[in-house]
Amino acid sequence: MKITKDTKLRDIHNAPEFSQARGHLISGSTDIFSGEGGELTLEDLQRKTPTWNYRDMIYGLERLQEVSGKGGQYVYPVYTDGEIKDDPHLGQVQLFYLPAGQKRHDFYAILLAGGAYGAVCTMVESLPVAARLNDLGVTCFCLNYRTAVQESFISGLMPKPLDDLAAAWRFIASHQDSFGVNVEDYIVGGFSAGGHTAALWGTAHLGYRNYGIPAPKMLLLGYPLITMENQKPGQVTDYINLGLFGTGYTIEDIRRYAVNLHVDAAYPKVYLAQSMDDDTVPPQDSEDLRIALERAGVPFRMERPASGGHGFGLGSATPLDGWVERAMAFLNERTL
Repeated sequence: MKITKDTKLRDIHNAPEFSQARGHLISGSTDIFSGEGGELTLEDLQRKTPTWNYRDMIYGLERLQEVSGKGGQYVYPVYTDGEIKDDPHLGQVQLFYLPAGQKRHDFYAILLAGGAYGAVCTMVESLPVAARLNDLGVTCFCLNYRTAVQESFISGLMPKPLDDLAAAWRFIASHQDSFGVNVEDYIVGGFSAGGHTAALWGTAHLGYRNYGIPAPKMLLLGYPLITMENQKPGQVTDYINLGLFGTGYTIEDIRRYAVNLHVDAAYPKVYLAQSMDDDTVPPQDSEDLRIALERAGVPFRMERPASGGHGFGLGSATPLDGWVERAMAFLNERTL
């Protein structure tokens, strides 16, 4: 199938080459690929959400077509059939495998798209970035983690996305020979809510150290949520907090998951991209993280141009075009 700006979501959903990805290109409580949503074209999707550039989505989908065309499995359930039978919510946790065509780096990347913890917009954010990293010689995995369901508003979603990231790492470890990677040599990237989980992965109390997993070489963060304390007070913020932390949540719960309050000297190297006109995650979030990283002596670099919006992913149509390449250059710089 030739993918263009006029390709409908229903056509992508029904394409044989995407059969393994069906239901996982944008996962969560709402399936926009069926019903009336299926009639939307990629250009329509950009009109509805202007930062969702259709050219970047095509670029990612074309890379997935290439992987699919080589045969074999490219989407893997992270949990076993028995685990999913006991807890159907675990069925949402899927791992896309996109090997580099010409591997030029030993490390691999695990990428987590955003979606306000109500969806995982893999097709929009992590898939195009994975395609670019593949072109740079980096093997990638895109992780669809658990998002909020009705039960979450009682018991809270957190820390399930972190549990899923740890489970994904262990799944990769158990298949590292067939995936062609050294499981301990990796970076973690995330966008928006996925960037929150990725940023939390660096903390001692909730991240890689909590799970007994080696540190990533770097965190690649696109417009990440850092703390709910900077969100505008009101019903929407209360609703998100309720879904994340459950009934009766407290300020202590919010601060437990505020990344900037838990940065220490063992926090990984960071590359962050966020526009100053981001109307979803306050730019104060990245400023708070910058202050925390400086205090802890953690190497980092941030790009924060005046424009670009929220949800741009690869960002090829924004002033942040090329940020992924610059992040890889930063990763390879020696730290004195």
